[in-house]
Amino acid sequence: MGESLVTLADFEARLPEALTAEERRRCELLLQDASDLVREEVAPVAMPEPPPFTVRQLVMDLAARVLNNPRGITTENIGDYSYSLARSAINGMALMSSEREALYRCLGLSYAASVPMRSGPTGGTVRRATPTGWADGERITWGW
Repeated sequence: MGESLVTLADFEARLPEALTAEERRRCELLLQDASDLVREEVAPVAMPEPPPFTVRQLVMDLAARVLNNPRGITTENIGDYSYSLARSAINGMALMSSEREALYRCLGLSYAASVPMRSGPTGGTVRRATPTGWADGERITWGW
């Protein structure tokens, strides 16, 4: 568990209202959880310092989704009133495929191969990203 990739001050500055002391404590944990999730997704590639804008934005989006909709409610009906949220608003603390692609692109990662594989007793899907390299004259630089 590393340090959060986004400061609480940066996150709070983007919110429509100031946070209470209790909400601040919760947001710090949500930002840390989102940062850990992003780091785990791209492991073993180290996160550049400072983290790119796309990475910081993803961490804030993940934290905001859980902050704004902690129960993952998709629809609400009260009498004639009905309210629905888009899928992107209810995904919780999980990366959507479009967010994962943006994260990989931002860090210079790509799939060397994409073959669905099952592993272990639960049959979970195995997915790994590999760093891509770029040439600078005679030198090749890798994304890690």
